[in-house]
Amino acid sequence: MPRVPPVPPVLDEEALVHQFPGLDRRALGAFYTPAPLVERALALALAHAGPGPVAVVDPACGAGAFLAAAARARPDAHLAGLELSPDVARACQARVPQADIHVGDALREGLGPLLARLPAVAQEVWVGNPPYNGTSPVLKDRDAYARLRALLPLTLLPGTSLRDDFAFFLLLAAHRLAQRPGVLTFITPTSLLEAFLYAPLRATLLRTLTLREVVDLGPGVFAGTQVRTCITVWTSPPEPDVPPLYTPYVHKRAAPIARETFRPCAPEWRLSPTPTDAATLDADWSDAGEPLTTLVPVSLPGVKTRFDELLVDADARRLTERVEHFARTPPEALASFAQAWGIPEPLVPKLRALKDGPPFQVEPAFIRPFFRYAGARHRGQLPAEARAFCYLDRRLIPRGDHRLRGPWDPHRCAVKLLFNVRELPLSAALLEEEGCVHDHRHARFAPLWVPLRVRDEGLGVTRMARGEEELGPLVPNLSPRGLAWAETLGGPLAAFRWLVGFLNGPEVQRRWAPVYGATRVVPVPVGL
Repeated sequence: MPRVPPVPPVLDEEALVHQFPGLDRRALGAFYTPAPLVERALALALAHAGPGPVAVVDPACGAGAFLAAAARARPDAHLAGLELSPDVARACQARVPQADIHVGDALREGLGPLLARLPAVAQEVWVGNPPYNGTSPVLKDRDAYARLRALLPLTLLPGTSLRDDFAFFLLLAAHRLAQRPGVLTFITPTSLLEAFLYAPLRATLLRTLTLREVVDLGPGVFAGTQVRTCITVWTSPPEPDVPPLYTPYVHKRAAPIARETFRPCAPEWRLSPTPTDAATLDADWSDAGEPLTTLVPVSLPGVKTRFDELLVDADARRLTERVEHFARTPPEALASFAQAWGIPEPLVPKLRALKDGPPFQVEPAFIRPFFRYAGARHRGQLPAEARAFCYLDRRLIPRGDHRLRGPWDPHRCAVKLLFNVRELPLSAALLEEEGCVHDHRHARFAPLWVPLRVRDEGLGVTRMARGEEELGPLVPNLSPRGLAWAETLGGPLAAFRWLVGFLNGPEVQRRWAPVYGATRVVPVPVGL
């Protein structure tokens, strides 16, 4: 009789993490999947696999949750997994002895040896919970990024990029399944479904595979994080006449809701249905007004000092003393300087790098008010505790992140509209005193007054100007239509205050933003 492989037991996946105390889970994006969610994702995958032999592939298998579940559900399947950590891979192999487990990095050509050993079967089932970490380490590996970027045959629009590991894993799996029958079922952040920066990724997946199901899991599925997650199920090859299905589902809190069919549409290619009331509101506002970034034409990201521990402090006198102390400290004494000021030891090399530059004298004029805008937490206006001070010296801040535009300093304007675009939750605030705005996610700040040529010709003119007078007089930072609208409200400042109320108001927050907030710039209905 043929030998029957052992059936792996159902284990507490999160408890397995404690076997690997040296694993930097956040850096690697490693959050182990709860057993009920593993079973749900695997069941969706196998339901679309059909009859016949299958190979189950998990390209980031961790401790083997999906492979163990697959061994129980399909004892005849070939099981294959790739894991970055040798220790975790050994635990996975011990847990699922019949699986073919390799150590390697899927994003750096580690999949090749694993896939070369797959048997010729009817279908491959790619399933798993690939890492998501916000900003992938691959971005610093030019060769690896170039190979992965080549899998996306579309131009990345301004403001879009491939930044998270899960996006690269999706591209790798889709590329593989474009060449053979199979199923792709991954658990990912819901940013895949709707975020503006992943529109090219969605378009590529929809061209390559057929979307079968989407399960919105909501937040809090994984211990230690509130990230919203989803399951998407894809099959190959693409079948344009098959309508995709969307299944709203909140893990552990509600039963699945009846399925609702929808079709992804250009240009966003959202992988979720669009409620009729939100679509109507968006159309009405678009007809009656302008997108926020057209209505307010000049906006910038905030200051990113790259070294807040040295260059930012809540107390202006203490900041001055620290920068002066740094200026007179010789390189060999920087470790003592860091200890004296509570700067973590790993940052000492950054201090040394600044010392390699030209010597400088501390100038009091570089001490500037600094406001830490935190999006929705500072909705409406910035509280007193958001105020601090920064030492804004271009010589100490690399890559232009001081956001000073040639001779024009946009931070000097005493009134600024702070807002975020294509990032939930949407919010806005008004800063009514001079000060630098801290860089925060997708947040931007729009000065109330800007040079005439900057408003009419764009920020590029600041690079050629030798003095601020060449940029023209200060004018309201509003489009022609916006200027006419502002006059009906009482002037530009009244218009900025109205915008804060509108962006934080119930129609934007409850109807428009949940549907379009991550993909579009909100239209402002100045004509209603």
